[in-house]
Amino acid sequence: MNSFWNSLRKNCEVKVASGTLTGSVEATNSQEKKSKPNLFPLVFTVFLDLLGFAMFIPDLQLRGKQLAIGFLGLPEGAIQVGLMVGLGQSVYSIAQLLTGTWLGRLSDTNGRRIVLLISSALSVVAYLLYAQAHNVFLLYLSRALSGVAAANLGVAFAYVADVTEPEERSSKLGMLGAAFGLGFVIGPALGAGLLSIGHDSPAMLGYFAAGLSLINLGLIYKFVPESNFNRLISERTSLVQNISGAVAVKGLGILLLMFFMMNLAFTNLETTFFQLLEAKNWIFHIPSDKVKQVGAVILTVVGITGVITQGGLVRLIVPKLGELKTVRFFYCLFIPVFLSFPYFHFYWPGLLGTIMLGVTNGLAGPSMNALVSQRAPKNMQGSIMGLTQSLGSLARVIGPLLANFLFQIRPSYPYLYGAALACIPAVLSWVILKPVPREQTDPLIVGVH
Repeated sequence: MNSFWNSLRKNCEVKVASGTLTGSVEATNSQEKKSKPNLFPLVFTVFLDLLGFAMFIPDLQLRGKQLAIGFLGLPEGAIQVGLMVGLGQSVYSIAQLLTGTWLGRLSDTNGRRIVLLISSALSVVAYLLYAQAHNVFLLYLSRALSGVAAANLGVAFAYVADVTEPEERSSKLGMLGAAFGLGFVIGPALGAGLLSIGHDSPAMLGYFAAGLSLINLGLIYKFVPESNFNRLISERTSLVQNISGAVAVKGLGILLLMFFMMNLAFTNLETTFFQLLEAKNWIFHIPSDKVKQVGAVILTVVGITGVITQGGLVRLIVPKLGELKTVRFFYCLFIPVFLSFPYFHFYWPGLLGTIMLGVTNGLAGPSMNALVSQRAPKNMQGSIMGLTQSLGSLARVIGPLLANFLFQIRPSYPYLYGAALACIPAVLSWVILKPVPREQTDPLIVGVH
């Protein structure tokens, strides 16, 4: 097995210098630092990771429900159907959570480039499989493979850290964070549009995603040289060990708990919203053929509002209030907005509620990331950043199962439950957390929400 990886690694470590292959690792490393690598393929990789999650939300909820009904032979309102729909949405994040640490370790010992190439190739295979996923088994398998491929997110962040100087690292990592958010903005609307063009068949959705992944594979092969020349021999710590280390830092464990609970709360909307719009026993009464379009518009508004908020309002509000007061205020505002969300008629006053949700999430998210970064020791910034991403994946594993279970009982219950979950970090922000003096904080490294 080691000889296989060594062979692949050598074939992929192509470094051109004056038209010839470099013979010295030291010379290559020196030249690498002098040149500014093209980071667009890495940004595109991160964008596709979240696009591959968000673009399939409409299909997994609506067509996935019909596949679950056909497989189980149970009526639409059966709780088992809801659990199966939730599992179909969770399997992507389960695979991502289980393989993220392994891919990261592999990139440490065998190089970043080979892992990025293999994971991108795996994405192509997974999406081609999804194009033919007309039963629950192929649906689950394709989503699991997509989740494994998307576990390269940490590798992309590690690559950028390899090739950037410390003083510019925050801004470069921020580019990856922006790509992450943009994937969620575009994903649901793009997925709904492709389903409409393809007459609700998964073929158009799968082939389009496979085409993007194939382009990404070509970009990485052409423009991404190896960055990790000092291969690590030591083993990377596990998720449990990372959590234990973080909890030992004063105040950091509480912040990570808050981060996890808010992500868990928001999954109740992500994984039931299209079903909510279509539910015959609820207030919206939107025709079935219009549900995907309406839902895509609403989620896109949430995403766009969040991006505008993070790009503009954050710079105005956070410096005046500070990160902790911003979190306190907007977590408290998030709770009634989220609780009321299933009762907002669309498009009016639903769009107003949608914008309010985007603003609260857009202001509280970056402030929470800043608080985490401030309390993380310098020598743990990278592992804590990876840990928050793992906790986000864990929330997307657990969230869909319980959210869809509650939805089968009553469509508004996931939103009541989500608002209750959000009460926990809101209370903790007021009762437990205290401001950290600026002079005691480490330099901020931008995180991903």
